[in-house]
Amino acid sequence: MPFFRIEGAFDTCRLHLDSFDNLDPIRPEIEAHLVSSLILLIVSEYEDLIRKTFSQRADRCGDADLARYVRSTFAHKFRSPDLSKITETLGCFGDDYRQSFSANIIDTKYHAAWDNIIRARHAIVHKSGVLNITFDELVSSYPKTKTVISALNSALGLI
Repeated sequence: MPFFRIEGAFDTCRLHLDSFDNLDPIRPEIEAHLVSSLILLIVSEYEDLIRKTFSQRADRCGDADLARYVRSTFAHKFRSPDLSKITETLGCFGDDYRQSFSANIIDTKYHAAWDNIIRARHAIVHKSGVLNITFDELVSSYPKTKTVISALNSALGLI
């Protein structure tokens, strides 16, 4: 599943980083700023997508009032969408939804990648802790997080 805005930003950041010599003393600072921006972009895109995904599922019931309620309820629920929020919400739809998602994601490399990005976002936004992720680590983690989104779609019966 392509996320053109995110993937385009990765390409642009790679071009900028490649323009620096690895020994250039300013490179680590530039890399940290680029990684911070990418993390905020990734989480922002995922927040929107998760809300839309639950709304799509609600729309399938054919009850416009119920679908509107779900959209309203979830409008702010997925800021900093850690997996416990997603799992809890799936459980509200039914335990089989939660179990389907959990079986594919919880305690996997996808879970670890998702948590790394969410923790990094928290460090950036709340100025707490240190950003402990490099560009190359983010490049490696990001594709794994897309599996979380696929598992959510699958658990909700949208794919």
